[in-house]
Amino acid sequence: MLVLAIESSTSSAKALLYDPETGVVDSGRSAYGPELEQDGKTDTDGVFRLTMKTAAELVERHRERKGEIMAIGLCGTWHSLAVCNGKMEPESPTFSWNFPGTAPFCREIRKDRELTDRIYRETGCMPHGTYPRHALSYLRAEGMELADKKLVTQGGYHFYKLTGEFWETACTHSGSGLIDLDRRDYDAFILDHLGIRRDQLGALVSYRDTRPLNRKGAALLGLPAGIPVVPAHADGALNQIGNYAGRKGIMTLSVGTSGALRLSVDRPVVPAGKELWCYCGAEGWISGAAVAGACNCVDWFMETALGGRFRYEELEALPERTEDIPVFLPFLFGERCPGWRDDRRGGFLELSGRHTGAACYRALQMGILFSLYQCYEILCREWGEPGEIILSGGIANSAVWTQMAADIFGRDLLAADCANASSMGAAVLAMHGAGCLEDINSFKGDYELAVPVKCREENREYYDRQYRRYLEAYGGERA
Repeated sequence: MLVLAIESSTSSAKALLYDPETGVVDSGRSAYGPELEQDGKTDTDGVFRLTMKTAAELVERHRERKGEIMAIGLCGTWHSLAVCNGKMEPESPTFSWNFPGTAPFCREIRKDRELTDRIYRETGCMPHGTYPRHALSYLRAEGMELADKKLVTQGGYHFYKLTGEFWETACTHSGSGLIDLDRRDYDAFILDHLGIRRDQLGALVSYRDTRPLNRKGAALLGLPAGIPVVPAHADGALNQIGNYAGRKGIMTLSVGTSGALRLSVDRPVVPAGKELWCYCGAEGWISGAAVAGACNCVDWFMETALGGRFRYEELEALPERTEDIPVFLPFLFGERCPGWRDDRRGGFLELSGRHTGAACYRALQMGILFSLYQCYEILCREWGEPGEIILSGGIANSAVWTQMAADIFGRDLLAADCANASSMGAAVLAMHGAGCLEDINSFKGDYELAVPVKCREENREYYDRQYRRYLEAYGGERA
């Protein structure tokens, strides 16, 4: 038998075929391009159509086995929201975590400490542009009337188009900032604050609730109707499952377009300092931190600052431990955790004419990891040190950067062998939907193939010294 995982990420459509007996059969990916994605907004139906096309092409490559597909799992981003009319036709783009237009509205809310405290305490989400609930304020300011509209996540839109049911999950909508963490239900105070009603949102269900693939969805995918479809869950939560990190005390460290630290926990916790976020997982909760600047900063540096004139291999040739480097604050796209400043800007400090492109590149790698390590220290303060840390994302393309992560965090890491952990997590939910996996947190996948990255104690003093420079620059720039 096979299961099909279908994912719409921030920047691309993905599909994965998985055989529970032999592992990954095949996968596909299609980048959105500027016609579908710009400035944190995506074409809601355009993304759906590209995602289904990507999945259909994957299915067609294995048409001799399409009759074996027993269930479909959906994965969407944790932060997405679009407006549809009563017929579920999109009337706005889908707003994502990197849409800049909501920042002024969030700054106004944060001026009211009591309101900020309540929103954060109930939802685990600071008033910040990360959370697309604030796009509703932006749309109203632009003149859109919302009273007769439906509000849908990208994953929820996929599920509706494939099954005809307007279903969402608390897992996905907790990343919209609309969920009461304790009750795992829509937060009445937040809905009232935003001026929306519960009947404008999808019914909340879990991965245990499936619906059959309808005829239109079957035609798009080249599959027979009736296959169980699991409602969409969020990429970050599914990354935990795909990496065998749904277990208590296991942390994932993802360094991709943006960066994140996630820890599966048995209760929701929001620290008094508001430095972290907390969302619903597929089960339980996930406590974590996210940074807006990671590989997107690397892309900016290579393509814009250096104009594409250098190869990564040239820049990574710099001796690893060098004192003469600038400090890099990775806030080119604003700050998420721990300071939650949408308007913050980053760049190089202590920069001089003697610094080469390679020195700046090394400082950039360090700055991204220091930003994540700053969040890690806060997570350890709240939960204690995790038993394991599983490293994944674009960082894996650089052996130097991966080793740097272990040395900065001061502990051994496990570099995941799973290239598409979130899609794999959707495949796990599909296996549950097909009746061949009872416990979604028992799935090991490629966990046993993860490569240990040993911390080199001889580098600790050097990185501690560089980290102190980073913290001084972070605090000084904030002041």
